[in-house]
Amino acid sequence: MSVQTQIKTDIHKRLNAMHTARATWEEGTLRASNDELYAILESVYALYAELKTEVGKRRAFAALLTDLEVKTQANTSLALKVIRYVFGTQGRREDAYARVVAIAHDMKSPDQSFTSYVQECGGIEEVRRVSTSTKSTAMSKEDFKKLALEGLQEVQVGVSTFDLPTFIQPNTDYEEDYAVALVRCNDNGTGTIVYGCNEAGVIDAVLVSSGKDLDERAQESLAKLDAGDLASKRARDVKEFASKMIRVGPNTTISASGDATYTNGAASHVYG
Repeated sequence: MSVQTQIKTDIHKRLNAMHTARATWEEGTLRASNDELYAILESVYALYAELKTEVGKRRAFAALLTDLEVKTQANTSLALKVIRYVFGTQGRREDAYARVVAIAHDMKSPDQSFTSYVQECGGIEEVRRVSTSTKSTAMSKEDFKKLALEGLQEVQVGVSTFDLPTFIQPNTDYEEDYAVALVRCNDNGTGTIVYGCNEAGVIDAVLVSSGKDLDERAQESLAKLDAGDLASKRARDVKEFASKMIRVGPNTTISASGDATYTNGAASHVYG
């Protein structure tokens, strides 16, 4: 049995155990007990955290879903994929659980358990409510692009200061000095920049995506909005959050060919 097959088998067993636990919780005499639900979600969170961290396990999980003919959309989140398998259905409840798992992963301290974090926040509904209460349909693509441009100006990361290779050059017809880099995520946890694109449409799309992501993370971190102009408030939040978000580990190197390889860090979607 190959290593990949063994990992798939192990994940399948764990998912089935969680699925059985969920069925027992729903159908048993302790149906109303939050303790059982938290125990299930704690297991879901543990697997989700592993999948988020380990590329090999994430690929094995994707392969397992394919083997089981479980159909998902391209934009289905990793947390929701696990939740839907465990709970066997897809609806507002499952969306809420997946959201809470993802929020806990991003927001809680490393030494705090999932259950402790959720209980400290006031329960599942309160955690879910924080993530949705700060969203607004008033923000346009241009608003999010502006947020990214303003927020990313504050980012100071060593890997962003390398000499530009020939395949990553600014677009002289584009109003901003940005290009998009394609990073290959290696199995050992490192990343290597392998390609660059300076097409205006691609840069715009990545900036809008970056703005949305930075805005959502900043709003969740702050957990509330001050009174006043929404756009200017969010711009301030994003600039503050973006400057603290990216960390590059001590093993960051720039190869002679211009490829940037880094470990123990997170990089923004946009390189200028």
